[in-house]
Amino acid sequence: MIRNSLRARLGLGLLFSLVILFTGLWVIVDVSVHRLLEEQMAGRLAHDGENLLGGLRFDGQGRPVLDKRRIQGIYQQPLSGHYFLVESGDVRLRSRSLWDADLRLPALPVGESRQLHVTGPKGQPLLLWIGAFHKQGHDVRIGVAEELAGLETGIRRFHWHLLGWASAMALLLLLLQQYIVHRSLRSVAMAAREVARLERGELAALREDVPAEIRPLVQAINALLERQRLRLIRSREALGNLAHAIKTPLTLLMQFGRERIPDPADRRQFDEYGQRIREQLDTTLRRARLAGDSLGTRRFDLDDDLPELIDTLQRLYPDRNITIDTEFPAGLTLPLEQQDGMELLGNLLDNAWKWARQRIRLTIETGDNDLRIRIEDDGPGITPEQQASLLRRGRRQDENRPGHGIGLSLVRGLVEDFGGTLHLATSAALGGLRVDVHLPQSPFAAGNDAPGD
Repeated sequence: MIRNSLRARLGLGLLFSLVILFTGLWVIVDVSVHRLLEEQMAGRLAHDGENLLGGLRFDGQGRPVLDKRRIQGIYQQPLSGHYFLVESGDVRLRSRSLWDADLRLPALPVGESRQLHVTGPKGQPLLLWIGAFHKQGHDVRIGVAEELAGLETGIRRFHWHLLGWASAMALLLLLLQQYIVHRSLRSVAMAAREVARLERGELAALREDVPAEIRPLVQAINALLERQRLRLIRSREALGNLAHAIKTPLTLLMQFGRERIPDPADRRQFDEYGQRIREQLDTTLRRARLAGDSLGTRRFDLDDDLPELIDTLQRLYPDRNITIDTEFPAGLTLPLEQQDGMELLGNLLDNAWKWARQRIRLTIETGDNDLRIRIEDDGPGITPEQQASLLRRGRRQDENRPGHGIGLSLVRGLVEDFGGTLHLATSAALGGLRVDVHLPQSPFAAGNDAPGD
């Protein structure tokens, strides 16, 4: 799931980057704080050492003597964690805080100072400052030490504070990043919604006022839609032109055959084959006329497209005085592209128009997961035995009336492509044929290769 989520991947990437960043900062701050505090401690120890040097004098025998007024009280408390040692020749003056312990001062040239880590009387770590001086003709070394436990405690406390602030900042940055990503991906979400609207037939193309990163994808989709639209136009025009081109030579050919074939049986067979070809041509031309100018770029809108379809059928059959009753929810669109909706309802209504005496009823209802279309007429109807054979391609209920079975077989193929079902029965209300079509609300999700996919 994370691998397929751009937002999650960006969030994990930022989290990983923040972990590396704060880990690096933690190390840098830890080293820097240690060094800074030790330098401050060393400066304080150096100050105490210089204070001791100022209170140091030598008696008549050359022995070092310290002015007790220069010794701070903390150096008088046993094992206080603050210690000093003064060496001049063989004489060593120690702070009372050292108790019975001792400090070893390394050799150091006069005029230099040094700081180093040593172990104290109780085994605790100490920071030791050493300075070498020359006073009143004597070389003197002064060492001042302070326990590091307080420093380490302060640093640990600082670490916990730093961890809390770093965690709060990381959380704030993650939330800010999620907000920025959410705003940045609005255009992607908008494009996804437009693709859904395009699939529902509400749009003819995607808007291209999107960020530069996804604009090539949107432009490629629009280019593909335009190529499909032009291909559909050319295919339909070529189909209609071919049917028109064949129709006249076919008429002449049938007339020529009737005149030149002497045997009556051969002539009837010739007429039958020619009639079948004519029916196929008529069906093709009728489908092209029913499709009109629809380009398959939007869904079939019953409020807009159905009146146009009915008007076309009335023009195709001017001698039939048919009344059609329609019942469907206002604003309903079929889950089909306009071209497919024209073909589906056009063939069903065309067959009903041929067989109806006076009345046709069209009812469309929506369910939770499907859409139900019912077309009934008051024609002669069919028997149960005729229902299965009627849906076979080219099979007609009445051989004397052209074209009935071909249209229904085309509808069956279209319905099956969209994952739906087609049933034939007798209309209880009108007495003629009843055709029931069930379509899923999202036919393109049915897993079939539907036209327009």
